[in-house]
Amino acid sequence: MARERSHNDSSVTAELRTLHSPDLSDLRKGPNISDNFCILIQALIGPHGGSGEESFGFTVCTPKWLSENLGENEFLFARHYLLVSAYDYDLIFRVINSLCKSVSGLSWREVALKLSRYGSWEFEDYRSE
Repeated sequence: MARERSHNDSSVTAELRTLHSPDLSDLRKGPNISDNFCILIQALIGPHGGSGEESFGFTVCTPKWLSENLGENEFLFARHYLLVSAYDYDLIFRVINSLCKSVSGLSWREVALKLSRYGSWEFEDYRSE
């Protein structure tokens, strides 16, 4: 797990370190069809100015993909989804980076729990014994 800040600053904020996808070898290039796709993007995020990072997963897709993959009278719970009109690496990075900058808390765990409302946190259901 990422370490919390050790100095006297009582507010911890998040910092986006990098993006990765098991679905694409080159995130900057993107998928073959930019307006019709669904991929997992993992954001590695840690405490700003601190050490460590943890993974938050975002299913990034387009409305066109949703439309073509949801049958009539079907539904989708959309937690941990990021909808974009077309693939744009810079936009996706900016959006997730802005999210990180907007979240703060008294501890890294508090920040990570807030981020987990948007991306699936690797430690979301972790319970220490």
